[in-house]
Amino acid sequence: MPWTLTPETNKLGYQDQVAALPRDLEGYGGQSPSNCWPDGKVIAVSFVLNYEEGAEHTPWNGDQRSTEFLHEDHYHRNPINGRDPVVESGFEYGIRCGLPRLLKLFRTFNWQFTTWACARALEVTAPYGKILVEDGHEIACHGNRWRGTADLAGPDEEAEDCTKSVQRLQAATGRKDVPTGYFTGNGSTYHRHIRSKVHNAMNVPLLYSSDTYAGDVPYYVPSPLALDGEPDEGLLMIPYSLVNNDWRFLAKGNGTGCARDWFELLVADFETLYAEGVAGQPKMMTIAMHSRVLGKPGRIVALKRFMEYIKEREGVWVCTRSEIAEVWREKYPYEVVGPTARVHQKL
Repeated sequence: MPWTLTPETNKLGYQDQVAALPRDLEGYGGQSPSNCWPDGKVIAVSFVLNYEEGAEHTPWNGDQRSTEFLHEDHYHRNPINGRDPVVESGFEYGIRCGLPRLLKLFRTFNWQFTTWACARALEVTAPYGKILVEDGHEIACHGNRWRGTADLAGPDEEAEDCTKSVQRLQAATGRKDVPTGYFTGNGSTYHRHIRSKVHNAMNVPLLYSSDTYAGDVPYYVPSPLALDGEPDEGLLMIPYSLVNNDWRFLAKGNGTGCARDWFELLVADFETLYAEGVAGQPKMMTIAMHSRVLGKPGRIVALKRFMEYIKEREGVWVCTRSEIAEVWREKYPYEVVGPTARVHQKL
């Protein structure tokens, strides 16, 4: 599978040309679509589970050290060369205790979340891949491992990594139509292009990318495959959020100290977006979860309280990101609306 563009289209070189793609600083210009969600709903609420436990940096996975990020003791524990049993046990808690707690809560509400699964994590935590599918939760990709791609040698190795992520997720779930979309959060400048090519080559529909924080509703960018001379069928971007994210329980300086703080943050965000929807510009809200973080007894109460809070409101659509993609493509097909930003139309 060639990852270098053809000489006719590659005057700058592969990485340079991908890096030179235009930025979208205009978006909808404050006038986002007014008829977004089914049955006149005014807000789409998307719960996302970042499924990373078992895929993190650790010598158990062939790395030199255990990860220094997003665990309870990361703010002062110095990384060591070798396995850190304290850090590993914190990640293990996420599967042993936090995940069952979250699954039970969502079953109580009969709501589904989008699982952004690191493929290695689902591989080593059987049978949860199939349990998630049985409960109706979406399986999307959070990378092959929970790591950046800077340590990969280049496009070819990154392509192999993407391919392995698809293979592992399909094996863990027993489904051939997963992953539906992706959020890596740390991919290279050419990851969007490579991920699109992998899905295309493996005949797995790529419904969306969430590697963006640039909006409160979905938008389109030109298809990365157009770089190869393929027809431009667009790529739907469904924005993620680092605001309504349980990582704030572990953050220094800009974190939330207790369940009440996080609940109030969620409510404030929800009420603002809800009011905009009532006024005629429906929005979407993302709530990001990690089972080793939000699955703790003193924190999950904030999630439960928020779920109870929005359940009583009219016009709320709790949905997965694949459901958002399906509705958006039906209401706003790319062949009609094209790329969101007018800057693309000027090129």
